[in-house]
Amino acid sequence: MANKKIKESKQNRKSPRLMPENKYAVNGLLGIFLVLVFLASSYKVSGDDDFFWHLATGRYIVENKAVPDKDVFGHITSGSEWIPFEWGWDVLTYSLNGIGGYNAILIFRSLAYCLVFFIFFRLFSKFKVNSFLSILLLFGLLVATMDRLSPRPHIITYICFAILLYVLLNYKYIDRDKYAKRLYFLPLIFLVWANSHMGVLAGGLVLFIFTISETIIYFNAKKFVTAESKPLTQAELKKLWIISIVSAAVLLINPHGISTYIYAYGHTKMKMLETVNEWRSPFTGVLDFGITLTMYKLFLYSGVLVLIYSYIRKDVLFGLMFIAMAIYSVRAIRFTVDYNMIMIFFIAVSVNYFVLRIKSHQVQNFMNGNVLKAAAGILLIYLITLIPSNSIYEKMQYYRMFGWGVDGQFLPVQLFDFMKESGIRGTPYNHFGTGGSLVWNFPDQKNFIDSRNLNDEIFNEYNNIMRMAPGFDKKLDERGVDYVVYLDPDLIRRPNDLKTLVTNYFSTNPKWKLVFWDDKSMLFVKDIPKFKEVIEKYEYKVIDPYLFLFNRLEFESSLRKDPETGKKELKRKTDSEPAGFILQNINQISGKILKGM
Repeated sequence: MANKKIKESKQNRKSPRLMPENKYAVNGLLGIFLVLVFLASSYKVSGDDDFFWHLATGRYIVENKAVPDKDVFGHITSGSEWIPFEWGWDVLTYSLNGIGGYNAILIFRSLAYCLVFFIFFRLFSKFKVNSFLSILLLFGLLVATMDRLSPRPHIITYICFAILLYVLLNYKYIDRDKYAKRLYFLPLIFLVWANSHMGVLAGGLVLFIFTISETIIYFNAKKFVTAESKPLTQAELKKLWIISIVSAAVLLINPHGISTYIYAYGHTKMKMLETVNEWRSPFTGVLDFGITLTMYKLFLYSGVLVLIYSYIRKDVLFGLMFIAMAIYSVRAIRFTVDYNMIMIFFIAVSVNYFVLRIKSHQVQNFMNGNVLKAAAGILLIYLITLIPSNSIYEKMQYYRMFGWGVDGQFLPVQLFDFMKESGIRGTPYNHFGTGGSLVWNFPDQKNFIDSRNLNDEIFNEYNNIMRMAPGFDKKLDERGVDYVVYLDPDLIRRPNDLKTLVTNYFSTNPKWKLVFWDDKSMLFVKDIPKFKEVIEKYEYKVIDPYLFLFNRLEFESSLRKDPETGKKELKRKTDSEPAGFILQNINQISGKILKGM
């Protein structure tokens, strides 16, 4: 007996002890990472017209105490089918706006993403995933999610993904008795989810796969049971199926029942979606979506490790989840982040498993040690310092403005302010990316089109007018259009578009008058009695950017013929946009002409 103890003692002295992770270092690294998540998701509303029609929808629902099934925002599409299936989000954000304006919504957005990443980190820690590896993978997830950090209803889906996985995986692997009671909350989660975002269908798929995998294990216990994954009892499996069925049934508890899903499905079949980037295949060769799509592909190919892990550990859930979500995600770019969000846990556990199989205590102690965490923390802090100045986005050549509120360099804030001041009302032809802003800023107005993508007919008509297809001018008259809102945030980088689009018609037709312009937008009104005072006060007769860009001789001649009007218009424009790029160029030419007179 004594010899045996001596032998064991010698073996213990020979076996290096694994260094445990320092909880203070782990929590510190997590805290730094969450600061990064908060700041990375804190940017101004820019190029996201959906944000505004969601707000307008929330306002309509609150004021009318009803969720519409017909369009209420378009003067052409008025009365056509439209079911706002994300109405829960619309009411939530409208309510937040009433509390603290746009910033309340944007801060909620940033906190929501912090919550999502925190839940995933907690889930990883329950499964003993190394903290450095956890932060590394979650950082990859943050990068892969960059294009979806906007304040839109998919936020609800990401929160629900995290909660759903947290409950199911803890129930299966960690503490079945404790989390069995929490399963009863799943139908409630699906009820809220179903009235906020169609990502609930992906969530239903996750729950269905989980239930199917437990059923397979139950009937093939000898093949799939391990120490970590024991089969459910008959009563537990029955309860799981009941909860799954009830969760599916509550999807029909919404203002329009099954019609909501029929409408949503029909929405995905529109031809116009072929022109929308997020509906393209992630493997399309037409566009380069940069680092976000690269990260998705990296996570997708990491599925090989998940499959191997599933085979070695006899864990059918890992294999089924990867196969189902891979098939789901390759259909369109917009589904790739869903894949990333759901599969990040399975990838983390699989990678961690193979790392632990490395028979080097030095490697494992290095990963558990504080040096690696300190280095990771320093790198994250460095990235944090680059965000407020937007320098990190400039280095990535990725347009984004840190902060809160609306990005006036990208959205027509100044144009809409002018419309409010001058009292312009009527029947518009508006740019596709301004329809939501229009109905939000002017509740008494209806737009021509917006990013709800109601049907192919209105989209085709909009494009035919924008591209000056034969008969476009008659169509404008038929629709009663009396003012035009044009927006192009890249106008100063591609001014020649003004010649090929309908702006050419409005700029050269005497029936239309330019009353506002800046480096990204133009506002034309029809020369009719209703706009007489506006035209007399605000028309740009001389300082016309179209003439300046494409007919310089006529511009200079007009300025020489009427220098007083030119001076007044220059002063008015300088007062409203002193740093305007186009205006500065006009000032250089105009200054020489006026000085020589």
